[in-house]
Amino acid sequence: MGDGDRLDLLDYYTLLRVADDAGPDVIRRAFHGFALKFHPDRHADAADDKRERAARIYRRGAEAYRVLQDPVTRRAYDAQLAAGKLRFDAEQARKSKRAPAPNGAPAVQSPQARPFVMKAEQALRTGDLKTARLNLQIALRHDPGSAALEAKLAGVEAQLKAAK
Repeated sequence: MGDGDRLDLLDYYTLLRVADDAGPDVIRRAFHGFALKFHPDRHADAADDKRERAARIYRRGAEAYRVLQDPVTRRAYDAQLAAGKLRFDAEQARKSKRAPAPNGAPAVQSPQARPFVMKAEQALRTGDLKTARLNLQIALRHDPGSAALEAKLAGVEAQLKAAK
């Protein structure tokens, strides 16, 4: 089995040698050590095949680092890993982000919009339509063009208009 084949059998946690519950600082330190070993500049004088092998390993490690450092992407990767995928599939993650949220809240693309959607949902549960409208407007600034958010906001505005 060649090095490329072995690399394809490693998940990101194994590649960086961190536990699956490792925090950002642990992952950062692990990647630093990984980079010191596999960075292409360290292998500039090596034979072409060894230099390319190190570059390929380094690229996969950098991919692992990017995925594991972003909490939203990491959650998507963990779900994919549980389904047997060892590498992150961004297209699959994008498709699943627009799926309806389990609690009935509109799905959002931007992680910055999520807290405002949650606040809006809480305000709706307590009957505070003005706070819900404000938080939905802020969420839309973070996730412009979200049909789910626009529809939710239109519903709240209709309720406010009917209450006048």
